[in-house]
Amino acid sequence: MYMFGQNKGNPLSEKPRTIEDIKREITDYSEVAKKIINLAVYGKAQNRSYERLALFVDTIGPRLSGSKSLELAIQYMYQALKKDGLENVHLEQVKIPHWERGEESAIMVEPRNHSLAILGLGGSIATPPEGKLTDF
Repeated sequence: MYMFGQNKGNPLSEKPRTIEDIKREITDYSEVAKKIINLAVYGKAQNRSYERLALFVDTIGPRLSGSKSLELAIQYMYQALKKDGLENVHLEQVKIPHWERGEESAIMVEPRNHSLAILGLGGSIATPPEGKLTDF
């Protein structure tokens, strides 16, 4: 059986990887996995997952894309992981779409004028200045 190579930056155009290739790659991570397990079970992070999660959700709350809460959450976890002494803790630049709800209104114009209650979905486009979006 072959698998497409998507790990380690392999482009899909390279020779597909076998299950044996994937097993070898997973085995390469066994020492790192042991370190993580030991940290969680015996080290500084022992029995702290639930405590940390509770503090995280109680103090930061919802973390919508592009929100201030998301930025606070990222900084909180970054600092917590550094404090725990984990290796290679770093931040990466990513593009996060940000959408703000504008003023919303809709009026049915045929067969008569009638105001409609609406709620725009995230990422909705605005009606163009000429007024009509599409004909249905």
